[in-house]
Amino acid sequence: MRPDLDIIDPEPPRRRRRSFMVIGAVMVLAGAIGFAGLLNASGERTDVLALARDVPAGSKITAGDLRVVALPEDPGLKPVAATKKTTIIGQRAASALSQGSLLTSRQLTGKGGLKPGEALVAVEVKRGMAPVDALRPGATVSLVTRPKEGEVAGKEQPELAEVAGRVVKVGAPSSSGDVVVQTAVRDADSGVVASDASAGRVAIVLKTAAGG
Repeated sequence: MRPDLDIIDPEPPRRRRRSFMVIGAVMVLAGAIGFAGLLNASGERTDVLALARDVPAGSKITAGDLRVVALPEDPGLKPVAATKKTTIIGQRAASALSQGSLLTSRQLTGKGGLKPGEALVAVEVKRGMAPVDALRPGATVSLVTRPKEGEVAGKEQPELAEVAGRVVKVGAPSSSGDVVVQTAVRDADSGVVASDASAGRVAIVLKTAAGG
């Protein structure tokens, strides 16, 4: 004869489900505690400035262009502190700025859009003497002086003067098609450029588009 065996009833399904729920809740709580500890271990967080929208090169920074984000302190990152927001407003973007990126001091120029050693010259160019539709603030250009009326550049005449510049602002075309382009040039070149521009003899050649 086979020995008598005790019959053990299996654990009711409801009791097993309740056990699984308790274990799951404990695991979720442990994960939350671990994540909080990881955040605390990441170090102090500091408020810095980021771009709330795209800003074209040469454009003035406005309050609406900026937002404040909190980041862990990282010696490898050098964004502008949020406490400097009021000093940033009114400065210009030295290059095209993208929405969501952190703002650094190297991306900015002075409130007048000029760098040290530069002067701002208003150059009125005649129709067809500048690629007006392609000019953008921040673009690198060459200012080329045409010969005076009656003169022809050649062996007897020196080569046409060419001065490097950077577009700060492009005005609206006049009824005649002339356009005033505010251009940053070396301070040493500003007098010559202004004189030639007043005589209507300056053409603008686009070298590098803004942000390109």
